[in-house]
Amino acid sequence: MLTHMDRQELLKEVRETLANAGFYVSELCSMRPIGFDLVARRDNSLLIIKVLTNINALSENVADELRTLSILLKGCPLLIGEKKGKGNLEEDVVYDRFRIQAISLNTLKNHLLEGIPLEVYAAPGGLYVNLDNEKIKKFRQQQKLSLGSFARSLRVSRRTIQMYEEGMNASVEIAFRIEDLIGSNATVPIDILKNPTVKKRIIKKPIRFEPKGFRDFQNDIFSTLKKMGYRVIPMERAPFEAVSQDKKKVLLTCVDRYDKKILKKAQVVSSISKITEKQAVLIIDKEIRKKNIEGTPIVLRNELKKTRGPEELLELILERLYENDK
Repeated sequence: MLTHMDRQELLKEVRETLANAGFYVSELCSMRPIGFDLVARRDNSLLIIKVLTNINALSENVADELRTLSILLKGCPLLIGEKKGKGNLEEDVVYDRFRIQAISLNTLKNHLLEGIPLEVYAAPGGLYVNLDNEKIKKFRQQQKLSLGSFARSLRVSRRTIQMYEEGMNASVEIAFRIEDLIGSNATVPIDILKNPTVKKRIIKKPIRFEPKGFRDFQNDIFSTLKKMGYRVIPMERAPFEAVSQDKKKVLLTCVDRYDKKILKKAQVVSSISKITEKQAVLIIDKEIRKKNIEGTPIVLRNELKKTRGPEELLELILERLYENDK
């Protein structure tokens, strides 16, 4: 039973489902603090996925960063879980947690593998659908029904029909009545592969806490990138410390010590870079002979300071990307 799955089993099932549905899937982001768990791409659809057994465990801060990252990478955040509070997530229903769409594993399988459209969403008061208001209005006009007579047929008010035709959503019960009356589907499916229309506000995050010496190093790197023309958005819960953005490119920016942990980090970031189709770079605090680690190009601080702009930095990154580890 899915209700007995732990988070690791759920993660495994999610990855397998995405792969079976034709997505390219990144490695799991297991380093703490964890924001998202994986990214997946199919054609032009990029998903940034968080997996939790109970979707109520997603905090507002994590949701904010997921939305910010989705805007920067032109992807769609998606939360997958099994429960909401003490109750199970209903099948083929889309939930919301701090403006992140949330669904169950079974819903993911039904939608991606069986092609079952998602039409119902949960909101305060019950389950609702997005009505095809133009179709409803066209039917009423073609049948020469007044707002009043149409409303009486559906056992709602005249004003309610007017609001439906202006774009208001309806409860599942009312949607069934409308479809019985017009003899066809009257809803607009929910597309979880596209980012819902949101105000594109990038939330400025503080730099995560590090010992003072290393924090100074990070600040210095971020300052250098800003002087080069990048907009630098620090990340608190990602395997990269920031997303750096100029007019043309987005750069997954790692600023870290060179130690034993760097190998796994570079491997995960390389995987994310390939799936998101964004370049990544690892800027480290000491000189080493390697030019890349696990496919993530390395740039030293003094090399960065000598670089004259985003285009020159990108050339250096691409050059390092294709050099074999030594």
